[in-house]
Amino acid sequence: MIFSALAIHDWRTMATPNLSTELLRTFVTVVDLDGFNRAARQLHKTQSTVSQQVRRLEQELGCALFTAQGRKRRLTAAGERFVGHARQLLRMQEAAVAAVADSAIEGELRLGVAQGLSEGPFPELLAQFARTYPRVRLHVHTGFAQDLAAGFERGDYDLTLTVCHVGAAGGGRVLGQAQLRWIGAEAAVATPIWDGASPLPLATFSPPCTFRQVAVDALNAAGIPWRVAYTTTSLPGLMAAVKNGLGVTARTEHALVPGTAVIAPPASLPSLPPVDVVLRHARQTRIGDLLEQLFMETPPRAA
Repeated sequence: MIFSALAIHDWRTMATPNLSTELLRTFVTVVDLDGFNRAARQLHKTQSTVSQQVRRLEQELGCALFTAQGRKRRLTAAGERFVGHARQLLRMQEAAVAAVADSAIEGELRLGVAQGLSEGPFPELLAQFARTYPRVRLHVHTGFAQDLAAGFERGDYDLTLTVCHVGAAGGGRVLGQAQLRWIGAEAAVATPIWDGASPLPLATFSPPCTFRQVAVDALNAAGIPWRVAYTTTSLPGLMAAVKNGLGVTARTEHALVPGTAVIAPPASLPSLPPVDVVLRHARQTRIGDLLEQLFMETPPRAA
């Protein structure tokens, strides 16, 4: 009986876990991006900071969320059970913020987004904004960076998110950089990609495409002949072509799908430069400022 009373006392005085928003968001980002390095880049934190925050969350919960599997870390059974609850907690907080958001924040905003930035977690980022400010109407258009830049100059957009050559942002705000890599079929990257004789087959987006131009410029500078073997306006279609060996492409590591891999040096292909991720804001409005702040805190990733 004494033991039971003590047990009840301990349970009642046990500290409630501190599941802070920052820890939850870091954990969910690691899961979504499948890696601590990628999460660190997305969150603008060091890898050690991300690891420390995950460890703090594990300490609060009293269990391991990840386990080592070779060179990668995978979710434990507890981690798999918890990730859904973590997402729900973040959504509930967003809903709570929306419930007390300034009711005067309403209107519409026209947003142009480069195709390479519109994949991955970007739609969820916009959904987060929409939940927080339900009376704001977003009109989102995706396209090529050059077309969006021309539309911005015509006044078609209030904000644009594009990629450009480093240093060519003009009056835009550089949110970060994306490193381009040569990507090919996983089964072929261990062999020489270019035989030195026949033109290198490329799989690219249709022009105008900044990534395509960067790749072509690098090949021309290296004196490597090339030919466009596959063009598309769809990233899944592009990566399917690469996976099946129809050509190599220049994208970021976020574009990788099963069956594709980064062509690592030493290789016969020239190294590729990074590109800038650029935000342009036509005129200062409360809605535009809020969206700009969101993109500065969580810059869209290029794929």
